[in-house]
Amino acid sequence: MKKIESVLVAGAGAIGLMTAGKLSEAIPENILVLAGGERLERYRRDGFFINDKKFTFKLSGDAVPEAVDLAIIASKYYSLNEVMDDMRPFTGPDTVIISLLNGISSEEIIGAKYGRERLPLSMVMGTDAQHKGNRVNYSQLGVINFGDAEGIARERDERIAEFFTRTAYPFEYHKTDMERALWYKFMINTGANQVSALLRLPYAAFKRKSPRRIPEAQVLLEKAMREVIAVANARGIGLNDTDIENFFALLEGLSDDGFTSMCQDVLAGRKTEVELFGPEICRLGRKYGVPTPVNELLALAVSALEKRAFMKYG
Repeated sequence: MKKIESVLVAGAGAIGLMTAGKLSEAIPENILVLAGGERLERYRRDGFFINDKKFTFKLSGDAVPEAVDLAIIASKYYSLNEVMDDMRPFTGPDTVIISLLNGISSEEIIGAKYGRERLPLSMVMGTDAQHKGNRVNYSQLGVINFGDAEGIARERDERIAEFFTRTAYPFEYHKTDMERALWYKFMINTGANQVSALLRLPYAAFKRKSPRRIPEAQVLLEKAMREVIAVANARGIGLNDTDIENFFALLEGLSDDGFTSMCQDVLAGRKTEVELFGPEICRLGRKYGVPTPVNELLALAVSALEKRAFMKYG
């Protein structure tokens, strides 16, 4: 089994930089960050700061194109097509790809371009990374989860597991139940991202043990997640009340003053990834005959907030 030695990180936001920074502790010479055009000049000039420590990663625009062993895609969803084109010179026939994008559709999109056999289902759970410009700060690194829905691509996934073990990156290898795990995160993202973005609230507002908790916000969050559970069960993926309890337990470990990625986007006046959550669960709800009125309202409201940021009113 050929070991993974070289890594391309595609996406220099919160998750991408956090991942690159952690991996560089083990393999500093073998981390490449995807960058071209205006981003290349900016990254060369400013570098990156992760938990206030400066990093100067190798940049793809300065590198001779050569296939890497592992490509980790951690861009925003709306940049995915551009990222897939830009990483082509660094993707060979044996390159394994991991997607850390939100939602439940990126593996199929990437797989249509590069071959579905390259990608396990994957996600990162439990991080509170915050991103602003070329700076990322986090108190919880989070855990990369990966695996096949059917558990058949063992050699590929064991290469990934060996790599994360060797580089001391926290991971969970799901040999048979990764699709359920992916939907568990989708449930969380669909509720927490949309509700926090709409209300512009930090994690403290949703924590059951926090003195800054807002019960009404917690109720709205739970209603949105329960609609995802209903759709998941109609699809044959068994989510349940325990998953909601597990989410609230996970939440306790995140920084009180941290924000979800979508809330960060709204606060900064950036485009969001709302299409991955409310609209997607509403589409699947219609497909399986499951009502999703809470998520329909949340999706409309967040989309309106996003558009408002790019318009001027007297």
